[in-house]
Amino acid sequence: MQIKKDYTKMIEQFEKMEKEKQAAIPTISFDNNKIVHLPVDLLKPFPNHPFELYSGERFEDLADSIKACGMITPLLIRMLDDNTYQILAGHNRNNAAKAIGLETVPCIVLTDLTDDDALMIMLDSNTNQRSISEMSISQQAHIYALDVAVNKRQGKRSDLIKNIEQNLEMFSNGADLETCTPVGNKLKTVEIVGDKYGVSKNTIARLIRIDILIPQLKKFIDNKQISVRAGVEMSYLSSFEQELIAKIIDEYRYHLDEHKAQQLRELSKAHKLDRINAVEVFEGRYGKSVTQKLKSFTIKPKFLSKYYPPTVSQDVIASDVEASMDVWQEIKTFYPDKSVDDIKNNIINLLNNQK
Repeated sequence: MQIKKDYTKMIEQFEKMEKEKQAAIPTISFDNNKIVHLPVDLLKPFPNHPFELYSGERFEDLADSIKACGMITPLLIRMLDDNTYQILAGHNRNNAAKAIGLETVPCIVLTDLTDDDALMIMLDSNTNQRSISEMSISQQAHIYALDVAVNKRQGKRSDLIKNIEQNLEMFSNGADLETCTPVGNKLKTVEIVGDKYGVSKNTIARLIRIDILIPQLKKFIDNKQISVRAGVEMSYLSSFEQELIAKIIDEYRYHLDEHKAQQLRELSKAHKLDRINAVEVFEGRYGKSVTQKLKSFTIKPKFLSKYYPPTVSQDVIASDVEASMDVWQEIKTFYPDKSVDDIKNNIINLLNNQK
C-alpha cells in the first residue's frame, strides 16, 4: 500500500512539473479572427531569402490556381518595429497575387518575434514547400548552415515554431506542412536538421563546410569542377589560399577531386601551399620522385646582347644568370598567385617609388 501511495505522489509531481514546463513555453494560437487582409505592396520580402522563387510555368500554375480558387493558405508575416510587415512564408503567393491583380492577401501577423524566431519560421515553412534536392549544392549548403546555426541558438524556442506550424496546418488542412522535430529529442543539431530535410547528418556536416567557401569555389562545386568532398577539404584553407586555388582552376580549367584536395590541405598545413606546388598537385606530380635530370638549353646571343657587350666573358654571364635565378625565386615567394608580368610590374613600381 505504501508503494502504491508513493507511486501516486510521483505521478502527481510529474504532472505538476509538466504543467509548469508547458506554461513556460511561448505559444501563439490562431483563429479566423487572426486572419487579416493586407495590401500586397506593404509586404516586404525576407532579407537575403535563401530559397529560389518560382518562375516560368511553375509560377504561372500558382497564379492560375489562386485566380481560380483563391488563396487558401494565408501568408505568414511579422510586424517589424517600424510598423511595416515582413513575409516569413508566402513570397511566391504574394508575387502571384500581384501578377493577377489582387490588391490584398490574407495574412497571419506574428508579433514579438526575435530575428532568430523569424529565421526559423521562414526556413521551416519554406522547407516543406520546395524540393531542396533540386537546388544547387551551394544553395543547399547555405540553407542547411542557416538552419543548424539558428537551431543551436534557439534551444527551447523551437517549441514556439512547432506551435505556429500546428496552427497553420489547421488553416491549410495539412497541405505542404509538417511539424518540427519533437520537443525533447536528444539528437544533435545536425541530426535534427538532417531528419527534417531527409538527409544524413554526414551530408549536413559536409555541406555546412561548403557554405564557408569563397563564392568562386562554390561556383566550381555547382558546375562540378570540384567534388563536394574536395570542397570540404578546401574549406580548411585560408581565404587567401582558397583564392589562389580558384585562380589556378579558372586559368587552367582543372578539376579537383578529394585526393588532390587532401594534398593541397597537407601543403597548407606545412605552410608550403604556393602556386608552383598547387599546380604540381593538379598535374598529378606532387609527391612523386623525379628520376629524370633537367636538360640543358642555350640562351640565344640575341637575347644576351640586350644586357651584355660582346667583350664580356661567358663565365661572367653564367654567374649573373645564376644570381638572377636565386633572386627571382625569392621574389616569387612574395607573389605566389601572380603572373610573371604582374610581378615585374610590381617590382618596377616599387623601384620607381623609391626614387
